[in-house]
Amino acid sequence: MIYEVMKQLKDKGYRITPQRRVIIEKIVHTAGLLTAAEIWNLVRQEYNDIGLDTIYRNISMLTEMGILIPISGTGKESTRYELAHANHHHHVVCVKCGQAVCIDYCPINQEFIEMLRMNGYELIRHNVELLGLCTDCKSL
Repeated sequence: MIYEVMKQLKDKGYRITPQRRVIIEKIVHTAGLLTAAEIWNLVRQEYNDIGLDTIYRNISMLTEMGILIPISGTGKESTRYELAHANHHHHVVCVKCGQAVCIDYCPINQEFIEMLRMNGYELIRHNVELLGLCTDCKSL
């Protein structure tokens, strides 16, 4: 997966700096839903002087390219990012701690898509936002 991401970056004219390579490696190897701060902490294990602004710039670029998908949560710094997967899925996000879990189910059916078409829209992509309380926060 790292090779594919690097190729996409090169094809778009982006340089593969050592810091950018580590950012991508950490995201790919973790394969989880990470916040910018979590990515920053992982990258600082190898580049302790890297700034959070560098992480945000790279996240923004990777998101614009469709390599990362932002998963919105609630509260400050709650957006999590994951690699774009071939398998379509959604997430449920805890409103207290921001923990997110993948849900391999999509409620968007063909009838809904037809209703959109009848109203003049073509569905390009979608994200169903589910908010709740995780087991840990529910027990507090």
